[in-house]
Amino acid sequence: LEGLMQFLRRKAKSMRVKKTLWEQSLYNTLKDLHYNFKNQVPIICREKYGYIVDFLLIDHNIIIEVDGKSTHGSKEQQKADNQRSRRLKKEGFHIIRFWNKQISTLTKQQIQQIIELKIALLKENC
Repeated sequence: LEGLMQFLRRKAKSMRVKKTLWEQSLYNTLKDLHYNFKNQVPIICREKYGYIVDFLLIDHNIIIEVDGKSTHGSKEQQKADNQRSRRLKKEGFHIIRFWNKQISTLTKQQIQQIIELKIALLKENC
C-alpha cells in the first residue's frame, strides 16, 4: 500500500506541473474564490484502489474533476469514472464533475454557485 501511495504522489507531482488549460482555469477560479483546496491529490480507497483527483476542497471533502471528451467521452471511460466515483463516495467524498467545455463557458460566479449549492446540500443532509 505504501508503494502505491509513493507512486501516486510522484505521478500527482508531475501532473501539478502539467495542468491542462481547463485545470489551470479552474485552479485560478478556486484560488480567486478563496476556497481551501489542493490539486492533483492522491487518494487510496479501502478497496486498495488508488486515484489522483483533480481538486479537493479540504473543508468539505468535495472532489472536483475536470473531464475532457477525448479522455472521458467514451462509454467505457464513463463506466470507469462512475465506478471511481462510487469508490470515492464510499470513502466519504462528494463529487462535482465539470466538462472542459463548462470550464470554458461558465463564469466564476456560476462555478461558485454550483460549489455552494453542493455545500448547502451536504449541510442539509447532515
